[in-house]
Amino acid sequence: MPILPPMSFLLNEQTYEFLRPERVGPVEDVRSWEWGNYPKVHALVPLQAGGTAGVYAHATHWNRSQIHVQWYDDDRESLSAWLPKDDVRPATNSEWDIDEYNRCPEWLRVVRWGKRMPGFLPE
Repeated sequence: MPILPPMSFLLNEQTYEFLRPERVGPVEDVRSWEWGNYPKVHALVPLQAGGTAGVYAHATHWNRSQIHVQWYDDDRESLSAWLPKDDVRPATNSEWDIDEYNRCPEWLRVVRWGKRMPGFLPE
């Protein structure tokens, strides 16, 4: 019996059922960013009920028309999908910092951010 990847994720205390778009095109066209240097992106993930949910993710692979993104939900579940290039854009370090701040438990925020407000980073 195959183990199927999760089809739902929890983000900001809301559960989303998402579509898992598959890669299109030949596997020979797939390229990869260097492991450990994956770009930070903001991706629009298609939902089963229609519409999209925005997630901050790492782009791991690409081909001519798609980008493969990997992200973690609030339960620290790892999720991934192949998305059209138009649904993925680079995220700034400040955007990423704000997202990490919002996901961090309040009692740990002082350790990571101290008195610095999230998002105030040199670009």
